[in-house]
Amino acid sequence: MGQVFKREQLPVADPIKMADRIMQFAPATDAEALKLLRVSFPDCPLSQRVAALNFFMRRQPRGVSLH
Repeated sequence: MGQVFKREQLPVADPIKMADRIMQFAPATDAEALKLLRVSFPDCPLSQRVAALNFFMRRQPRGVSLH
């Protein structure tokens, strides 16, 4: 019998590269940062883009945000 669910290999992008992309364009909001990541890394799932945004925000000094 064939497999009902096939596990697809998801692309893996480096969160550092993704965070650097955010820093390069300095978006004003989290939503703009996610949009930038969607355009820059279209094959990555949303969960991976959100994780990269979280990684980026943890790298920033306290008091600095996208808002």
